[in-house]
Amino acid sequence: MNGMSENRTLPTLTTRQRKAVEALLSTGEPAAAAREAGISRDTLYRWLKQPVFIHAVREAEAAALDELSRLLVRLGRTAVSTLAKAMTDPAAPYPTRVRAADASLGRLLQLRELATLEARVTELERLSGLEEAPR
Repeated sequence: MNGMSENRTLPTLTTRQRKAVEALLSTGEPAAAAREAGISRDTLYRWLKQPVFIHAVREAEAAALDELSRLLVRLGRTAVSTLAKAMTDPAAPYPTRVRAADASLGRLLQLRELATLEARVTELERLSGLEEAPR
């Protein structure tokens, strides 16, 4: 999956524009994306000023990030297991075990901080009547 299948704006674009959106995602650079899509750089830059095209690019980027997030969640279990093995392996050098412990604690604290911030923002949105729309 390339992050484009859920993009609701894509049907309103031309075939060349859809190809350009996909090329922007794969190359990350407008000049390379223009070459890959078979259009001029000027054309791509003109499209990048059009709200519908920009919206399609943003939707495609968001879908790609969602897909990557799901992959990272799956990899997270492996990463935690690897850190646990490194921390508890008596044959591992002591600095390796300390580094694994430090990484684990650091990520745990970051996760707690993010969860706390998310809860606070959610409560502020609720109190202000700006509750986030369901995804």
